[in-house]
Amino acid sequence: MTAPYRISRVILPATSPALVTIDQAKEALGIPLDDMTRDAAVQAQIDQVSAAVARYCDRQFVVQTYRDQLRAVCSWLRWGEPLPTMQKPIAEAEGVPLITITENGAELDTLLYEVDAERGLLYRLDGAGAVAAWTGTAATLDYDAGYDPIPPDVQAATLEWVNARWSAQERDPALRSETIPDVISQVYGSVGGGDSAEGSSLPPGVRELLAPYRIMSI
Repeated sequence: MTAPYRISRVILPATSPALVTIDQAKEALGIPLDDMTRDAAVQAQIDQVSAAVARYCDRQFVVQTYRDQLRAVCSWLRWGEPLPTMQKPIAEAEGVPLITITENGAELDTLLYEVDAERGLLYRLDGAGAVAAWTGTAATLDYDAGYDPIPPDVQAATLEWVNARWSAQERDPALRSETIPDVISQVYGSVGGGDSAEGSSLPPGVRELLAPYRIMSI
C-alpha cells in the first residue's frame, strides 16, 4: 500500500493554547484569587505546561481551524475505509460537524459522506447512502477540531503538572536527599518542564490522566 500523502496546517489559530485558567491554577496552588502579584509567573507556568501536554499527546486540545491536503487517496485507502483527519475531535455546532470536503476541486455534498466527529473519521458514501471508497486524486479538508470545554481529566493533569513545577521552584535544586532523625526524610526527584520521548519527566498521575488522549504517530 502506498504511504499516505498528507499535509496539515493551522488556518485560524486559537486565541490562547492554555488548558486551564489562571484562577484554576491559583486555586490549585493555594494563591488567593485577589493576589495579583504572581499572575505573570503563574501564567508562564500554564503556558509552558499546556505546550508540554500538547507535545506529549501529539495533539492540540483547544479548538482551531485546520486544512488537511491529501493526494491520491485511492492508493492508500481500501474500499470503505474512512479518511482520517489529522486533528480530532472534529468540532460541532448544534450537532453538525464543522467540516468542508473538497474532492478534485469540487465541494462534496454532505449526503456523500458521514462523520465520526470524536475519532476524526470520514466515511465516503455513494448516491444511495451505501458505503463507498474515497477515489479522489486530490482532497482538501477544512474543519474545526479540538475540545470546548477542555476535558476535566486533561485540566486535572495540567494543574498537577503546574503544581509540581511551582513546588520545585521553592526548594533547593541541589538537594537530593535530606534526613533529620525523627523529624524529616526527603529525597527530591526531578520534575521537568518539558517532556522526554517516554514521558518520564511527567509527575506521578499525569501520565495516567493523559493516556487516553495520546495519539501514537507511526
